[in-house]
Amino acid sequence: MTFTRILAATALTGLLAGLVPSATVLADGRASTRNIILGIGAATYLILQHNKKVHQKYAEDAAANASLAQQRNDAWTAYSAEKRAYQNQLAETQDLEREVAYQHRIVVQQRTQLASLGVRTAQPAETQRTVASSAPSAQVAFTGSSYGWGTL
Repeated sequence: MTFTRILAATALTGLLAGLVPSATVLADGRASTRNIILGIGAATYLILQHNKKVHQKYAEDAAANASLAQQRNDAWTAYSAEKRAYQNQLAETQDLEREVAYQHRIVVQQRTQLASLGVRTAQPAETQRTVASSAPSAQVAFTGSSYGWGTL
């Protein structure tokens, strides 16, 4: 039972005892004192148990809040790490884009210079055919690995 129910039951019992006509009772002084002390002890015990339950509930709530806060912090940490990784990847991609743009400008500049000198430049596919047809027929050792440099 909860503390409020016990308190309500005690108050109701006291009320009903006061309403019921009773015969004159002779009270023994020692018994009366003993009953008062036992009543105070029982009330103290009930109050202590109630406070114990209340504090236990507060501790459980605090532990649950701490757990939720830890989960929230873990999620925020993971989000922050992913955001930093994305920003680093974005910066790397932008650097590569600038490098490709720079290389493209250099190639266009060199083609323009060659054209002004009167040298005909070929497209990349034509260049490969021209180089392959004009290359001497020397055998080149192939190790079986390609590193993205094309075929030799």
